[in-house]
Formats: sequence, structure tokens, C-alpha cells
Amino acid sequence: MADPAAPSTNILGLVNSTIELPTMPEVLVKLNEVMANPDASAEDVAKVVSRDPAVATNLLRIVNSAYYGLQVRVSSVSLAISVMGFNMTKKVALKAAVFSVFGKRRDKIQHFDPSAFWRHAIFTGVAARALGGESATFAAMHAEDLYIAGLLHDIGKIILMEKAAPKYLAMLRKAVQQQRSEIEVEHEDFGFTHADVGSVLAIKWFLPEDLAIAIRYHHAPSRDPFHRSLSSLIHLADQLAWRTGNPSTVGPTVGAMQHEVYDQIGLDPERVEQLLPQIREDFAASEVPW
Repeated sequence: MADPAAPSTNILGLVNSTIELPTMPEVLVKLNEVMANPDASAEDVAKVVSRDPAVATNLLRIVNSAYYGLQVRVSSVSLAISVMGFNMTKKVALKAAVFSVFGKRRDKIQHFDPSAFWRHAIFTGVAARALGGESATFAAMHAEDLYIAGLLHDIGKIILMEKAAPKYLAMLRKAVQQQRSEIEVEHEDFGFTHADVGSVLAIKWFLPEDLAIAIRYHHAPSRDPFHRSLSSLIHLADQLAWRTGNPSTVGPTVGAMQHEVYDQIGLDPERVEQLLPQIREDFAASEVPW
């Protein structure tokens, strides 16, 4: 039997030799260092978080949201970390860091509209969280993990746009002209896809393995040898985003839907349709990253 790690090794080498990936933001590097210390306190973590206003602001906003239902408003970063815990703090930092690195406002260029891209990413995150919350398959996963997986599923497109713009835009034009999916034309023109690029970034940033794998296989969850339920969830959430008028790029056709994902996530199509109004409502209430 072939070693399932071998293709990943090849993709790592191919992407690394073709595209210069962004390094992990300093706030995540420092948080990893502090949290690796078993004696670290909330005050130690707060010192790191407080150096990044975007992370600190998001942390305080979330801890004071209805989700935590606190009776008194929290204004201290260290207290917020004590309430939320180290793991949740790191997830909030990751979201803020991603928007800091990739979320800068840019003008629309031909078939790539940055604002539309982030609307698609956020819708997919919201949908993944809502669908996962209804399924016993994901009972052991925190809702925020599902949201982040959806949010980051297409991050490879931003990297291709920033690091290989002429070739990436030519690929998009080709996909539109030939009425083909991006994933197919990317593989033809680059030798890898945006899903591969996003997965390699997740590995380089030391993000959880299941997240890196779900990013890689979100267009082909049936090929996922490790975390098929999560990649299936992101596949369906991504399809819903396109179907509801929230595409990540302008013009190309959406990739084929893999209908076996319903069995993998433990929800039938009728239940997904019933959840769609709530997903739309949650998306409408979500914050735009700029």
C-alpha cells in the first residue's frame, strides 16, 4: 500500500519551491512559546496578547459577547484569558493574525475581488459552525474550530494572488473562458491547487493537523485518508457559500458537489436546507474583517 504521507511530501516541496509563503505572525510565535511552558499564567499570555491591539480587541469583544453570558463587563485582557482559556485565546489570536496578514483592503482585479473573497470565507466559516453544531459527528469539536476551518479553507487563493498574481489571474481568465472550475485549471497550470497551498501554509504555521488536511481536501473529501468528516463539512459549507451568491472568485464555475458528504457529516439534505435561513442570518450579523 502506498504511503499516504508521500504525496503530501511532494506537495510540500512543490509549493515551497514555487511560492514564498508568509511566515507566522509574531503574536502566534510568541503565544506558542508561552503556552508551551506548563507554568505559564494568564498574566504571561496577556503580556503577549496586549502587544497586538487587534488580538486584544477581539479577545475582549468575544468574552463580552452573549456566548459567555457574563454578568459583568470584562475589560482586563488577563481576566478575559482566564475566562476563555488558553486554547480559545490562541484561536482568537489566529483569526486576528490572519486578517492582519491577508485581510488588507485591495482593489478588485478582473476575476478576483478581495471583499467578495472574505465574504465567501466568512460565510463558509459560519455555515461550517452551524452545520457542525447540528451533527453528533462533531460533538467533540469546539464550534470555533469549525468556524476557523471554514474561514481558512481558501487561504491559498490569497497567497497565489499575492505571490504569483500574473499567472494566477491568467489561470482565472482561462477558467472563465473555458467554463471550467478553478481547481481543475490550477492543477493544469501550476501543478498544484490553492487547496494544496493553503494546506502547506497551515503546516508551516503549526496549525492543527486536521485543519491542514481539511483545507487540502475540501474540494475532494472522498480522497481524504485521515479526517474525512471535517473535509466533508468544509466541502458542503463551501458549496453553500457559492450557491447563495457568495463565491470566492468572480466568474469561474464552482467545483462539483460530492453528495456523499451528507453521510460523512451525519445530516441529510433536507436538514441542511432547514438550517440555511439561520446560516444566512448568522452571516448577515457577522463582522466584516475591515
